[in-house]
Amino acid sequence: MEIECDHGNGDGCAVAVAIRELAAAVRSTVPEPPVDPDALLTAEEVGELLQLSPRTLKDQAAAGVLPHHRFGKHYRFTRADVAEIVRLSATPMKPPRRRVSVQDVAQDFRAA
Repeated sequence: MEIECDHGNGDGCAVAVAIRELAAAVRSTVPEPPVDPDALLTAEEVGELLQLSPRTLKDQAAAGVLPHHRFGKHYRFTRADVAEIVRLSATPMKPPRRRVSVQDVAQDFRAA
């Protein structure tokens, strides 16, 4: 890529070249979106989008927790499935179970 500079000092050209090179490097790291919006995504692609392990996605899908499509042993996800996974992750989780010691149970039993 060549840039002509008519500014006299050349410093502005060096900065412009550096900015263009940086922009090209950033663009090269961003994955290209699928051409088809209805394309099925692999667990690896969804994992990259959601910053999750593909194994976790497959395990959760196999357990019936996450929406997915299965073709033999292959798990695929639509964009609607991914949106549903994000929506499901925003729902509040059940509160943790309260642990009760054996002494508390025995004390309650004696009191009754």
